[in-house]
Amino acid sequence: MATLERRVQILFDPAQYAALEQEAADERRSVAAIIREAVDERLRRRRSNQSEALARLFARADANPVSGQIDWEAEKDSFERQIP
Repeated sequence: MATLERRVQILFDPAQYAALEQEAADERRSVAAIIREAVDERLRRRRSNQSEALARLFARADANPVSGQIDWEAEKDSFERQIP
């Protein structure tokens, strides 16, 4: 595990924090570890979505070669509509 160097203050409502405490207790881990895991998962999912979008772009380009000008804003909008 990387060295922890930054401290962040996060405010939760009582129900959220109680759920975090219960999950941490069930897994015999700290609340902080549960939160770090959730952040890691979100970052991983975002990188994965970006990689998938790039793969779709290359596949579409291979399947539909174009000559001339491409409307990159329209292409970008098309891909953004496909990202969950």
